[in-house]
Amino acid sequence: MENIKKFERIVHIFFLLQSRSVLPLEELMNKFQVTKRTIYRDLNMLERVGIPVVHRPGGYSIVDGFRLPPARFTEDEVLSVMIAEKIMRNQEIESVRKNFEQVLTKIKSSFHGYQKNEILHLQDKLIIKGKFDVKDYVPNIIDNLLKGSVEKKLIEILYRNAEGDKPNLRTVEPIGVFNETGNWYLLAYCHFRCDYRNFRLDRIQKLAVLEKYSDKKHPSVKELNEFFYSRYLTEITINVDKRYAHFLSFERDNFGYVKETESGETIIMHFNCKSNPTSFVRWFLRFIDVGEIIEPIHLKEELFAILEAGTERMNKKHISISQSESL
Repeated sequence: MENIKKFERIVHIFFLLQSRSVLPLEELMNKFQVTKRTIYRDLNMLERVGIPVVHRPGGYSIVDGFRLPPARFTEDEVLSVMIAEKIMRNQEIESVRKNFEQVLTKIKSSFHGYQKNEILHLQDKLIIKGKFDVKDYVPNIIDNLLKGSVEKKLIEILYRNAEGDKPNLRTVEPIGVFNETGNWYLLAYCHFRCDYRNFRLDRIQKLAVLEKYSDKKHPSVKELNEFFYSRYLTEITINVDKRYAHFLSFERDNFGYVKETESGETIIMHFNCKSNPTSFVRWFLRFIDVGEIIEPIHLKEELFAILEAGTERMNKKHISISQSESL
């Protein structure tokens, strides 16, 4: 049994080496939970059977041009592999996620050297947060945006804002694409605003990749996304009756759910809410009979104000109906 596990590990290392331009030794040790000496022995075994493993700065690789079997992939297919990999990292079923990861490793092992580098450059241009539903909107303009961000090309978009105003033309420098709460966004430097902006992809009416290039150096999409996240963040704490807390689980991720702790008969939940806090308050109104907002105080006050206004409105409507019936 031990020999079989060793063989499977060596074969897996071979596919990993073929799928990457450089593979760090520490990554192999962590992935297989073995010592440095064991990895050295596995690499030596690959060399003995004729696999040209070489040491490079940053790790190990296979001499470019050596692959079994050779395969041809188009630029769009390489891009699709990268997007699929990002999506499947959020797959909840561990066995499905691991099996898909192994399939992708074998596919990437057949890539040419320049395609491996292309994948490497695209990796930090796409972020997918939380759960991803295959029914979510995946526009066909993602490939142009990602390629534009790698090649540092300017892109012209006809964009309609959230208020539904007349679309206006924007020239932007694309930095990356991310998916959050069911929507796709372009993160870019906007020439019109002279600042970084998020653009929802389903509001882009037209898109054209210009033959103009940017020489600006931008932060990564991950850094900018975290900046926007912290800039508009509202930390919210609530408590909910333990018997009803599970009802919140269906939508709480949309409001930046972080964690929960149990306290007697209640569950205390913590949120880092990126959306408008009022949207959180109006969502929480559904659970007002089984929970309360603890912090911040101004949201608790806003909740009371909405309840008072609603009660007053319902009372006026009730009086109006009563008067009509008495006539």
